[in-house]
Amino acid sequence: MKNRKRMTKCLIVFAFAVYLLVGIFIYQDYGISADEPTERLSTLVNAKYIFKILGIDKETGIDVPDLTEYKDKYYGTFLQMPAMIFEFHNEDLGFVFRGRHLYTFILCLIGCAAFFLLCKKLLKSDLFAMMGTAMIALYPRFFSEQFYNIKDMVFVATFMIAMFVSVELIESKFKWNWIFCFSAATAVSANVRIVGIIFLMLMLGYLFVDYLAGKIWPIKYKSQCAHPFICGGSLLLLFLSVFVLILPITWENPIRGIYDVFTKFSNFDDWNSTIVFMGKVIHKEELPWYYVPVWMLISVPVWYLILFAAAIVTGICVFVKKLKIEEKSILELFSKYKYIIWCILLIAGPWLGIVIMHSTLYNGWRHCYFMLPPLVLLILFEVEYLFREKRKVFLAFLPVMIIGAILQIIWIINNHPYEMVYFNNVGKHFASSFDRDYWHLSSLQAVRYILEVEEDDKLSVETPGNDFYRYLLTDEERERIIEADSPLYRIETYRGKIGNEVEMDGYEEIYSILVDDFKVATIFKKNGGN
Repeated sequence: MKNRKRMTKCLIVFAFAVYLLVGIFIYQDYGISADEPTERLSTLVNAKYIFKILGIDKETGIDVPDLTEYKDKYYGTFLQMPAMIFEFHNEDLGFVFRGRHLYTFILCLIGCAAFFLLCKKLLKSDLFAMMGTAMIALYPRFFSEQFYNIKDMVFVATFMIAMFVSVELIESKFKWNWIFCFSAATAVSANVRIVGIIFLMLMLGYLFVDYLAGKIWPIKYKSQCAHPFICGGSLLLLFLSVFVLILPITWENPIRGIYDVFTKFSNFDDWNSTIVFMGKVIHKEELPWYYVPVWMLISVPVWYLILFAAAIVTGICVFVKKLKIEEKSILELFSKYKYIIWCILLIAGPWLGIVIMHSTLYNGWRHCYFMLPPLVLLILFEVEYLFREKRKVFLAFLPVMIIGAILQIIWIINNHPYEMVYFNNVGKHFASSFDRDYWHLSSLQAVRYILEVEEDDKLSVETPGNDFYRYLLTDEERERIIEADSPLYRIETYRGKIGNEVEMDGYEEIYSILVDDFKVATIFKKNGGN
């Protein structure tokens, strides 16, 4: 038994080590997303303010605005601060962004480790925990975005850490060490994206229900927290304290600062562009309530969706059966299946908030990526139930899970580094009716293709949206690219475009990057161009 446990631990460590090595090997393969320079600037602005407050004379050689005058002053950058190490005594922006990519990947890997510990804690199985972690780590869109999406993917990482700490807090019956850990973890999560506050809201709600159940059924139900009001007050106070501590814009006036932050993000309205959704170009005000569900249906692997549907059906059946047979109260059932309900609320709560408040969403469903971990955990509850109660059904699902995972890995290998445009086996047939490379990452590969096939010393190239790809070129490659009013080459990355065919007057298509037969990027060359 000891040898088996030791072998299992070795395999788990080996799996994480291999994943880390893969990340180190490929982190330089990705371009620079449209949001990365803005995120970097936000980090520098906050760092400048902190250095000034602390009286530290530290120059980065970069001219940045003051925090109080900065348009994105309410955005949290706490977890981006360590990436400042790449800025000092360095003028190579390619090095800076590559360093940030590697750092972002490491943060996401830590989040996956926390998710593994969470699954192991709840399911008492290393196998199921590794399965769940693999479902997160090998989801194609996550696989690529964990390098350059320092906002949404880092939030997913903090979300998984907060999930783990939440369970530890409850299971410890609200010991003070976990109260501190929970408050810190949720404050950091809320610093990345304000929706992270949902953990505090749900925990306070749990304390109330737990207290209520103990009062109504003092014999049948024993409350998990002996001092719910003290614990609740402590959680709230510690959360706010850490939240203020790691958000510089709130330092001068914490109460006003917190109010401004929540007001700002409760009605975010800074983005003003169009979205391609279901074959139509729509404005943010036209966003339908089913925007997120549709994106999940077409871009989450089909076998995830099948198991999730099975989990919903099983959950309803078991709930109704238990209610009838055992004649227990709803509150008691909620306490027994609290983590299942918790996962549902982590998904349904934010989504309902988005629908009710008409929140601004764009660029696929990246703002809601955090919904995948609780969805995967629900799937694992279903798989564990089938393994325990319905072994034949479990064995029927097993090949689907194994084949699905293998095909997913093969897809990632075959389509690297374009995993960010993954659509499932159903969705790929409709991919051209949705935004694809909305951050123009494929511009880097398109430009490099031009540099490889062209022999001219100087080339004029126009890319959509931005030219951040230049930072990742070598000095020699960068010198070959010049600007021109009428460039020799134009690149299209299909943001805001419907269909697979785009025409440019005076230009002809010479090459396209394809993923599952839909275009990610196309290179056009001027007619008669030499």
